[in-house]
Amino acid sequence: MTPHSYNRATHFSIVWGVALAVMTLVEWHSLERNPVTQEIISPFIQRNIDVSLANAVSPADASGGLVDAEDSADAILRYDVELKFNGPLFLACFFGPVLLFHAIGLLWRRWQAPGQG
Repeated sequence: MTPHSYNRATHFSIVWGVALAVMTLVEWHSLERNPVTQEIISPFIQRNIDVSLANAVSPADASGGLVDAEDSADAILRYDVELKFNGPLFLACFFGPVLLFHAIGLLWRRWQAPGQG
């Protein structure tokens, strides 16, 4: 028998790669819509949130001169959200299972080969 050009490990690898990429892209898109309250499930995405007080009225509009944001009744919270993508971890999680699938396939073929001869 001639060996097939694609084996099960190749199919599993393609499915794994597509599934991992799609899950990461879907989560990244949901984080772009609401980055503060959305829960992050993917280990490839890191979120940094800086919260500061900002004055809703400009200092020129304040009648008593400059007003600190902490002392103002119109102070609002300002959220600065930074999203980072961990590329090396994504590649490790992408190629690790691919190599594992192919190693299991090679071991399985080697284990099955002596019984056929």
